[in-house]
Amino acid sequence: MELVAAAVAVSLAFDCFSVALGAGTLHEKVNLPIGMKLAISFGAFQSGMLLAGWGAGSRLAGIAAEYDHWIAFILLMAVAAHMIYDAFRNGCSMAGAQLTPMLLLMLSIATSIDALVVGFSLSFLKAWVVAAAIIAGLSSFSLTIIGYYLGVKTRCVVGERAGAVGGGILILVGLKILLDHLLA
Repeated sequence: MELVAAAVAVSLAFDCFSVALGAGTLHEKVNLPIGMKLAISFGAFQSGMLLAGWGAGSRLAGIAAEYDHWIAFILLMAVAAHMIYDAFRNGCSMAGAQLTPMLLLMLSIATSIDALVVGFSLSFLKAWVVAAAIIAGLSSFSLTIIGYYLGVKTRCVVGERAGAVGGGILILVGLKILLDHLLA
């Protein structure tokens, strides 16, 4: 069971990677404080939401599972629309894009809402949830750093309009989350 919980915990981190890749396209060079804020927030939210889901147990699983994909989709679409708009607005540079606390919160929730539902399911598997939460947090932290770095490198190749590429990535992540739940 622990191997299953570990695999699930690592798989949760791939949304963090994709969103960090999109965020990295907003910067011309690596901004270590921004990369660390993303990584710490994403890792903490993955761990925290996994634990919160496990703590709530099966009683709320049906309610959260019914809406989690819509919440993540709407949050990611809002951020993506803003990124794409800013990329084409008056030809201005996105190099000075700010990672506001509200934006960081929205991205952290959007990338970790699935962890809440996974936490519910781990309560049924009798898996060691603390280990799964640690693995989810550390893998999310690591993949966020890698995604952010690759996003910055993508900007170097794509140029000023890389924010539109990042927004497109967020749209694809949002659509994937929505379709995975609707077609399941």
